[in-house]
Amino acid sequence: MYADDLCVAFMDIYPLGEGHVLLIPRQHVVQLEELDAGTRAHMYTVFDRLLAAQRRAGLGVEGTHFLVNDGKAANQHIPHAHMHLIPRRRGDGLRFLYRLSLHLTGLFGFAKPMSTLREQAARIAAGMRSSDQEAE
Repeated sequence: MYADDLCVAFMDIYPLGEGHVLLIPRQHVVQLEELDAGTRAHMYTVFDRLLAAQRRAGLGVEGTHFLVNDGKAANQHIPHAHMHLIPRRRGDGLRFLYRLSLHLTGLFGFAKPMSTLREQAARIAAGMRSSDQEAE
């Protein structure tokens, strides 16, 4: 969905909400603080662009969770720094809490069909492209 020299973004296969994106640095580090300041700043810029693209795609218009499980004590299951952008909708609290509880236990729940994830990724990528065209 998105890639540059410093980071990549793709759909979470076990999403906590429709359009859930993972943003990951290419450099292997366990915690975000291990990245140099320039890479961290770049990732936050990409995060802002992804958030705007999700909203252009109709995802997260009502709200978004920004989630970072930074270290084992913070329930980080994969020892590689990453950020979650989780679109939210009013009234999705019970479903969100159920899926979150599965993530916290390490069970993760059921994977979304790849066709659904590809469709959401295409919508978000289109939002990124339209943002790039507006900036030119």
